[in-house]
Amino acid sequence: MKALESYLDLDFEIIKTVSKYDNEALSRLNRSDLNIGTRACYLSHYSTLELIVKNEYENALILEDDIDIELNITDIMAEVHQNLPYDWDMLYLGHCAGRQSEYFETDLTVHVLHKTGKPECTHAYAVSAKGAKKLLEKLDINNPTHNIDEDISSLIMANEITSYSIVPYIIIQFKGASDLSDVSPGILGETYPLMNPTLRFLGYTH
Repeated sequence: MKALESYLDLDFEIIKTVSKYDNEALSRLNRSDLNIGTRACYLSHYSTLELIVKNEYENALILEDDIDIELNITDIMAEVHQNLPYDWDMLYLGHCAGRQSEYFETDLTVHVLHKTGKPECTHAYAVSAKGAKKLLEKLDINNPTHNIDEDISSLIMANEITSYSIVPYIIIQFKGASDLSDVSPGILGETYPLMNPTLRFLGYTH
């Protein structure tokens, strides 16, 4: 993350996540039957949404720390911002699997915008102020029964959250064979290529 922040001249705010060993924090989800890694991930994202609302951010981009980013992300996002429908609650800059629906005709030169179909993963998504509030209201933090990406996906498919996706993805998970998930132990997960990956440009390999 430091390499990405420095080279791309971005200003990240590092938020301490909830550790799977933090029993005090995780006691908030004691009614849940999810594994401890999934609960820690769920609470980390939920707590981040709470901070966004508390600090009255107009919008925010939430990134996990195992990512790679397109070299020209600033130019891409400048175009996206001009074309993003006013009703957006969420914007996925990348997700796993999932499908898109309803392509939007825009002035984007390379990428396109779709209504989000059934997204998976939470490594790169933006929320508007109203989107963050809606997620806090609709996610069952006291007794979640699915991974947070599944619960968000269900809200999107039920049209309770208005979400768009940038395609091709401009932020992906940057994983190696040893980067196994705490949420889904033993599973590496799918990987997707970027057109101009920053970490590869800087000499990093999976």
